[in-house]
Order: sequence, then C-alpha cells, then structure tokens
Amino acid sequence: MPITLRLLLLSALLGCASAADAGRQVLHIVFFTWKDDVTPAQEADIGAKLVALTGKIPGVISITFGHQNSPEASTKGHGFTAALSVTFANAAARDAYLPNPNHQAVVTVLKTMIADLAVVDYDL
Repeated sequence: MPITLRLLLLSALLGCASAADAGRQVLHIVFFTWKDDVTPAQEADIGAKLVALTGKIPGVISITFGHQNSPEASTKGHGFTAALSVTFANAAARDAYLPNPNHQAVVTVLKTMIADLAVVDYDL
C-alpha cells in the first residue's frame, strides 16, 4: 500500500477516535483543603453555591459536593477535607464551564477559602 494511502487511512482512523472521544462524558473532581479560619457553615455555603451551578451552565449534567468522611482520611486523605464532582456532557462542556462567568463568580470566593486543591478529570 502506498505511503500516501496509509497516511490517509491513519488520519481517518485518528479522526474517528477523536470524534468518538468528543462525545464521552467527563468527570471533573476537585479536592479541597480549607484555610484554618474557614468555618463549617462557610464550607457548606460554598458547596451549595457550587452545586447550584448545575442549572446555570450548559453541558453540566450533575454537581455534587461533600465533606471528607472516609475512615481512611488520616492515612490516605492527603489533608483534603472536601470534594466536588462535576459530570459534563463532554470535554467541550468542561472547557466551557471553566471560564464561565457563573463558575468564576463562585471561584472568586472559593479562592479566598482554600489552602490547597487537587484536580482530576477523566472520561466516563
């Protein structure tokens, strides 16, 4: 098979894979450590504001937020005391969520409260 034809076939296969991946849901998980002066009421309030983004940003399927309650937290929790999970329709929805003004308004407040965070995203 000529090299040009092989390259065209490879390109078509890669294009199909990319198109298939574009339709997969994405799970976005954020782990938080709060600053020492953050109260449980403040944590609950910011959590509620994050969950409320569900109906405000297109492509967001669900949002959950919770306080760490694992019996393994002291040995495997790495100091993270809360987590957020957001399920998106696809990667494009996730990419649009990050700079969305509704999300950024909550992030502005959140940044004043967090000591550290970690993020993991993966395709479902």
